[in-house]
Amino acid sequence: MKAIVKYGQAAGEVALREIPEPVCGKKEVKIEVKACAICATDLHILEGSYPWNVGKVLGHEFSGIIREVGAEVTGFKPGDRVASCMEGGFGKYCVKAFDDWVFHIPDSISFEEAALLEPLCSAANSIVNKSQILPGDVVLIEGPGAIGMFAMQIAKLSGAITVLTGITKDGGRMQLAKELGCDYTLDVQRENLQELVMNLTQGRGVDTVIECTGSQAGLDTGLALLKTAGQLTQVGVFGKHPQIDLGRVVYHSQKIIGSIAFDRETWRRCINLLDRKQVHVQEIISHTFPLEEWEKGFEVTKNQEGLRVLLIP
Repeated sequence: MKAIVKYGQAAGEVALREIPEPVCGKKEVKIEVKACAICATDLHILEGSYPWNVGKVLGHEFSGIIREVGAEVTGFKPGDRVASCMEGGFGKYCVKAFDDWVFHIPDSISFEEAALLEPLCSAANSIVNKSQILPGDVVLIEGPGAIGMFAMQIAKLSGAITVLTGITKDGGRMQLAKELGCDYTLDVQRENLQELVMNLTQGRGVDTVIECTGSQAGLDTGLALLKTAGQLTQVGVFGKHPQIDLGRVVYHSQKIIGSIAFDRETWRRCINLLDRKQVHVQEIISHTFPLEEWEKGFEVTKNQEGLRVLLIP
């Protein structure tokens, strides 16, 4: 079968290649992949800046249909619709241990939507499990990518007043955020974020910052606009070590919490939210390409021309 694999240790040594179709073991399920999303991590693997074993198939946000189950598998059967993560999504078939992040999805969720459950769960984890957001809180979300869009929606479900920031080239994303219910969107290159925040909070600062940019500027802005005893939840991954004004953190009793990935309960919660149409996912999908056009999909993602890009094996 054809799959996108890392074939060497150097940067750029990723390609669509013919590899043996995986064989299902006794405790494994064989998934026919229907859709897999491209993530920034995939770009880092291509660039050689993220560790990935040679020979391993890329793609960690995917959905599909179980075509085969091992003799010792319980809870799954051929024909089940599932979503999964971690690795193997950029190929026609993927084999995984049945208890290794494989989840049933109802018919109400399309395969395309289900491929975005992984980033949805990551965003939900930052809001539900890592932050302490109460109804009426003002929450600043920095970065209007897929994670930021999902974090905004989950914060809204928690009763928060949401402020989403981006830069001038994010105009299309900011408009979509408004359509999805964001209370305030702001271009930090053209508008005064501090003025908006201080007016909204009567000068106190925001209750919580969800920092999704992974940039020094985002971290600095978030801490500067965070109230005394507020929390900054760091979701974006930094390319290099950031500097932190710990004096401000100490004097204002602020907290900085890291948030990555998710737990199984968060997956179940997000599947239920998507099943009930309480979060919008389809709107986050901007492009779809066949697997053979993976380089085009990677380029669109790298250039931030849309939001989430799907590859269809």
